Amino acid sequence: AYDEDRPARYPTVDFCKIPSVLCNTNVAQYGGVVYPELRWMVAFHQWIEGVQSYSNDDTKWEYLPQLKLLVGKGLLKSDVRIFIDKVSSVLTRGCDEYFCSPHTINFLELKSDVRVFIDKVSSVLTRGCDEYFCSPHTINFLEQRRDNFETLIYDIFKLGNGRFEPEPPPFYDYEYAEKWLHLKRPKIEGNILTSKHHELGRVQYYSQAYRFLPFISALRTTAKYGAGDGRYFFVADPGEGLRGFNAGLVNLASFLANAMAESIDHDSCEEFHWEKDIATGRYAISNSCGQNGRNYGTESCPPWQSFMTCPAATDAELQASISETSEPPFRLGPKPPPFQCMPKSNLPSSGFWEEPTNTLDNNANYPNSYGRTDVEGCSFWGRGVLHTRGTCNFGKFNFHVGSRAAAQNRPSLYPDLDFCSDPGLICSDEERTMDIRWVVGMFEWIDRVQDYYDSALDWNYMRELYKYVDGGMSDDSFIDKVNLILARGCHLYPCSSYFAVESDRFLYSNEKRTNFRNILKLLFELPLSEASPNTPVAPPGGGSSFVQPSEPAVNRPPTKPPTVRPTTVQVQTPSPVKSVTTNAPTILPVTAEPTTPRVPTGSPIELSDITQWNDGETHVINSKETSFLDESIVVTRGTTFLLEPGGYVEAPLNTNWPAVRLSIGSMFAGTGGAINGSYADPSFLEGEYEDGGDGLHINNGQSSDVTGSKGSFFDGVVIVGGDAPIGVGGNALYVNGFGSEAKIYGGSFVGGKGAKDNGYSILVQNSAKVHVYSGSFDGEIKVDRSAEIIFYGCFKRDRLQVSGTFPDETYLDVSIRTSYGGEITLMAVSEQECDTAPSTSPTNFPTVSPRPTPKYNHGDRNTLSFAEMSLSLASMLLFGLFW
Repeated sequence: AYDEDRPARYPTVDFCKIPSVLCNTNVAQYGGVVYPELRWMVAFHQWIEGVQSYSNDDTKWEYLPQLKLLVGKGLLKSDVRIFIDKVSSVLTRGCDEYFCSPHTINFLELKSDVRVFIDKVSSVLTRGCDEYFCSPHTINFLEQRRDNFETLIYDIFKLGNGRFEPEPPPFYDYEYAEKWLHLKRPKIEGNILTSKHHELGRVQYYSQAYRFLPFISALRTTAKYGAGDGRYFFVADPGEGLRGFNAGLVNLASFLANAMAESIDHDSCEEFHWEKDIATGRYAISNSCGQNGRNYGTESCPPWQSFMTCPAATDAELQASISETSEPPFRLGPKPPPFQCMPKSNLPSSGFWEEPTNTLDNNANYPNSYGRTDVEGCSFWGRGVLHTRGTCNFGKFNFHVGSRAAAQNRPSLYPDLDFCSDPGLICSDEERTMDIRWVVGMFEWIDRVQDYYDSALDWNYMRELYKYVDGGMSDDSFIDKVNLILARGCHLYPCSSYFAVESDRFLYSNEKRTNFRNILKLLFELPLSEASPNTPVAPPGGGSSFVQPSEPAVNRPPTKPPTVRPTTVQVQTPSPVKSVTTNAPTILPVTAEPTTPRVPTGSPIELSDITQWNDGETHVINSKETSFLDESIVVTRGTTFLLEPGGYVEAPLNTNWPAVRLSIGSMFAGTGGAINGSYADPSFLEGEYEDGGDGLHINNGQSSDVTGSKGSFFDGVVIVGGDAPIGVGGNALYVNGFGSEAKIYGGSFVGGKGAKDNGYSILVQNSAKVHVYSGSFDGEIKVDRSAEIIFYGCFKRDRLQVSGTFPDETYLDVSIRTSYGGEITLMAVSEQECDTAPSTSPTNFPTVSPRPTPKYNHGDRNTLSFAEMSLSLASMLLFGLFW
């Protein structure tokens, strides 16, 4: 103003360059002058500019005339709240109507029209418009604005008597439902719209492919305006009042439970390779034509709807898009290529991707489970939030809301998009596809679930939906039938319907049932009755074949810290053999203040609650300062982790990933310290969170023997599985995959204690090996799937029990279970005399020792000092002789 020769109150201050002067900071640039009134002046200026002068020609709402009208009518409570609601909307979002913007006015109450005025004023002030959906910005602290406004006019200024006006009952229509969902936004984003990093122990993060605002936009499109020819996604029925609203929430919960399992869990808009040959590790490239024995290109509509089916597109050349989370750092190694379709003239045989070698062979005549060896016309793989598949489903979508509707002069949501010729439009990089990927799933739900009717059994989805609500929402058979309808086209197994799909895609049922009840109970907070113990379960094969359970997170703070601590482990020795008691020291420091985790582990994390070491270097934990509490560590890509006395790692509460996880050629050495698996705190459990977490995982991670990880354990190290007061305890040590190996020279391994079952002290699987030279083991050991555990010393085996002494005279008496080719080898050593003499024939006491063992004098245990052990380890690492 001063530079343009206009009156200026602060001619020397440039608020564009130094706006912090408003809060009396950086004032040295203006000679140290402080202007304490500026923090008020800037607010009054914004109010005059943004609120008092506000006028909306479309809604005919002007601030000053509405203010005079409010006072003239006596400041009734309903009018006051309408006014302050509108003002809040104007201030924060720039518009005065509730639906003028898709974004949330924070702390909005569902009270019909009582606070519209203050909402409009708040929106004008914060956003420059008075309609609710006029801006993408949120009106923050709307509830506080309303309360402040009412306190000022009623209690301080003593105006009107509106506080005594009764509240009108709510009107349960779509507008009410959308406002209600905005109130639940934090829970929906933090529990439903979360994906899992499947290569880092299913660590949760906020989904990039499925977000809240596109979800709301798609819901408004399909529920308020319709998805073609009178098709509406059901969220409320005003004629049924609260009953209709609850039924709408149950319908939405069913949809979201399926969406979480189908796509959100993997953060994938397009279907990906999951079906492979277990024996060879090969994925058929022709999986794009169909998985689970399906052929998407021939799944046409029934005769009376055949005109909607997409025509075959034998000349189509498409490739599935790759999401952000399919690339580094989310992807740790090579994966099968994305789905594609191509004419036979360009690619006669599609071939396979081989996982063990990470190689692609496009020349092999390799079939998928349906028998296809090419990818011609195979463009109808799954897309969108329900991974909608097949020529019929895409054809219906295009007929009702795509270019075909527009070509026939019918209303169309997307008149310029042909979803038959290019189904990939659903998942392209354009911003509007963020809505379309929701709309296509909601359309399929309307068409295949909401409209479902079995005339032979007189079973109607909408009628059964209301029965479920009226019956207290306790019968799990309802969601099981709904899942079958979506997956197979019928509500009972086996299907006899024309629409039946011969596949086992419905094997998500357990996960979907858990998702469904958690959404209703924890997120939507509906009054569910407890499920009957006689509730029918899913049909045969109801467990997931390729997706792990997807547990909605519960954002409730823990009421107490985890109580798991390594404790003294007494190894009981039967007479007459002398026992040796091994003490597992309490490594974790004891403090006066509780060590409460930051969040329950079910919460989605963004690089929090997990630390990843993948730099190929050596990381040492040996003190409180270097230790980790409420954190998990992932060690990968040839990195080494040394745990020494004084160090510890304790996983967060209620997590389903281990405290420490090694993969892809990494190494662990423990000379002391402790690793604690996650404690399953029952005070905020729900769904699958009742089991304790594992302590340490030693994995392969790349299906190659050269990428197996290794671990060495010495006296003083303690590995503990997490306790589970109402579930199954966690395993202490888990060694998995050929090439992965553990060598135990000492230490304590304690399986977590659980109400249902205890965790294993050691679990060895999938061709891994464990060599045991000493140590104490509290909990059973399990060896399965061609894995092997070898004990060195004088031992005998009696059914499940293995007992005897190690060369250092430590006594072992442990129960070991084997299955699927798991092996137990008892190996004598030359330095130790056993009661049973070795023989030349195969026995439990081989005469050959694969590793020299020091001989001990007079039964005294020979140990190394900490300095000696550290120097020895350093030397081995230096010369590359660690293994």
